[in-house]
Amino acid sequence: MRKFTRKPCPSVLLEPFSKANQSPKWIVYGDRYEKQTNRTYYNYPQINREKLNHLIFPTLIAQTDNHCSYCDGFPLMSADETIDHFKPKSKFPLEVCSWENLYIACAHCQKVKGDKFDILLLRPDELSYDFDAYYFYDFTEHEIRILPNLSIDKLERAEKTDEILDFNHKAMVESRRQSYDGFIDKPNYPKNKLKHRFIFQ
Repeated sequence: MRKFTRKPCPSVLLEPFSKANQSPKWIVYGDRYEKQTNRTYYNYPQINREKLNHLIFPTLIAQTDNHCSYCDGFPLMSADETIDHFKPKSKFPLEVCSWENLYIACAHCQKVKGDKFDILLLRPDELSYDFDAYYFYDFTEHEIRILPNLSIDKLERAEKTDEILDFNHKAMVESRRQSYDGFIDKPNYPKNKLKHRFIFQ
């Protein structure tokens, strides 16, 4: 999981909902979703005839250079053009449109993560997050390993994140192996075009 810097919240989420209701749109949308009796599916509201997810998608994808926020897969395909809620919307309805809760993620990571959440789960845009502070890359097996001798707090976070995101699923391992084999001898290849960029840092 490669660290990235979150971009400022898009203005469309911060604008007043209406003249009568000056609360930011993201808060009103969360309030409305919390009141829904069935929260298994979320239909993004439309603003000026365009869905909210389409309006914020360009900013989400720009902050990861078109890579998955979790596995750093690239490029994202049409099936990947969905937004992951770090805190699942079914359990945290008020945060359904909270900017800090929204991540671009590939179909694999979305499926693996599902509606699982734990307060220990590491965020790739967390200010204090650093891949090398929790994990190391096994260049022989192409697996992501937890560093030895971590503090109890760091170990718990590393283990819980690995459990929820399943870093070493066989498809992910193979994808990283192919990335390494294909680009290790191309040091001048643009880094923002690589899969799993943390391998090459």
